[in-house]
Amino acid sequence: MALREALDGGAFGRKIDPVQGVEIVAQGKVLVYDGVGLLFRGDTCLVVYQKAARIERTRWLFDVVANYLLDNEGDLLAFMIVLPSADPPDARTRQENNDRMRKIGHRIRRLVTLPIGNAFKVNIVRTIMRGLTLLAGHSDTRSIVDTIEEGLDAILEVASERTPSARQIRADIADIYQALGEQEPRFPSIHPGKQSDPG
Repeated sequence: MALREALDGGAFGRKIDPVQGVEIVAQGKVLVYDGVGLLFRGDTCLVVYQKAARIERTRWLFDVVANYLLDNEGDLLAFMIVLPSADPPDARTRQENNDRMRKIGHRIRRLVTLPIGNAFKVNIVRTIMRGLTLLAGHSDTRSIVDTIEEGLDAILEVASERTPSARQIRADIADIYQALGEQEPRFPSIHPGKQSDPG
């Protein structure tokens, strides 16, 4: 089903409101919906949650990803960053996550989650993500990390010829932060020989 049908409110009964006038899921373009930022490049999907993981935001995210997968062959690497301002999903949203991941999980080569914030909130996100991973049966392809650089390493461990470089992924993350009105993240210098060396 074409993404434009979804954009027009047909396929999923809601309109996807992209940023910068983007009307299709284009490579390297930031899409934003109510505190969730998303960008595709090559076989990589970057997601930043600025607001609480609630049902409409989660449905929007999965709708866009599902349509991207319909229009593109192969599988995806996904890197999701959960900012301190984003509360963990409630029970209804956790069920939605589980249901939707069962449908597209076989097309997600690796999912890396980075929760940012105080220890209590980070531990809640970690517990929820581990539970969802176990329920979906994809524990070998899902990971939770402590820094953006660890996330980059986890993504690039299973990179393909379509995977953007670490330098490009950092730039794309910064673009999503900017689109959400967030301060650009600081990227530490990388030790020589690491997977996430600039490339």
